[in-house]
Amino acid sequence: MMSEPLSPDATDRFEAKARWHREQAALPLQEKVRILLELQKQELSLLARQRPLRPWEKPWPIEP
Repeated sequence: MMSEPLSPDATDRFEAKARWHREQAALPLQEKVRILLELQKQELSLLARQRPLRPWEKPWPIEP
């Protein structure tokens, strides 16, 4: 069974995603940690809207 060839639009999207991943991988560690902490804050905000946070889910007072 052969798969269908990708459309030019899909190929462009895959290439853009791969480029983004390479750029993220090349970031300095401090920037990666900053991004991680920001994403965790966003996740906790969404979770806290749905239910009270459990003790182990409450964030530590950390700022990069």
